[in-house]
Amino acid sequence: MQNALIILVKNPVLGKVKTRLAKTVGDVNALKIYQHLLRNTQEVTAELTNIDKFIFYDEYIPANDIWNDGEYERELQKGNNLSEKFINVFNDTFQKGYEKVIVLMPDCPNIKDVLIKKAFNELNDNDIVIGPTTDGGFYLLGLKKLHLSLFENKEYSTPTVTEELKTEAKNLNLSLVELPTFTDVDTEEDLGKLSKLIK
Repeated sequence: MQNALIILVKNPVLGKVKTRLAKTVGDVNALKIYQHLLRNTQEVTAELTNIDKFIFYDEYIPANDIWNDGEYERELQKGNNLSEKFINVFNDTFQKGYEKVIVLMPDCPNIKDVLIKKAFNELNDNDIVIGPTTDGGFYLLGLKKLHLSLFENKEYSTPTVTEELKTEAKNLNLSLVELPTFTDVDTEEDLGKLSKLIK
C-alpha cells in the first residue's frame, strides 16, 4: 500500500450541486454538468493501476453509482467545513498505511490520467504537489504527510487559497511543485465546450 487517490464528490442531487452555476443555467442543467464531470473523472481514473482509489461522498453512500465495484472504495467525508474534511481525509488515509495521498476534485474537465501519474511521481522528490485552478483554488492536492497548518484557518472558495497554501508550505520549509493550471467549472463562464450540454 503506497499510493491512494481520493476523489471528493458531492452526491449528485438536484439543487445541491454546482449551486453557483445553477444561478444562471438552472438546477437541472447544473446537475447534468456535474454528472458529466463525475463520469469524466471516472473514465480518467478507471485505468490507473498500482493506486488504491477511494470515493468520499459528502452526504451518503448511494446503493448504485458510476464507480466500479472492486476498483473504488466508498467512504463518507467527515467534518463541518472543507478544512476539517481535508484534514480528516488525509489523516484517515495516512493512518491506513499509505505513503502518498492525492485528493482530486472532479470539477475540472481537463484532468488526464497522465497528470495524476505525474502528481504521484512528483511526490517522490517533493513534499507537496498541487494542481491550481484559474480562480485561485486547486483541483488536486497531494501530500506525503499531513501538515495541519496547511488547512487550518483557510477560507475555501476564495481566490487566495492556493497562494495561502504555498505561503504556508514555504514557512514550513516544504518543497512544493505545481501542475498545470486548469479551469474548474463553477460558473457559466467556465463551461467552455461543456456549454453544449445545456438545453
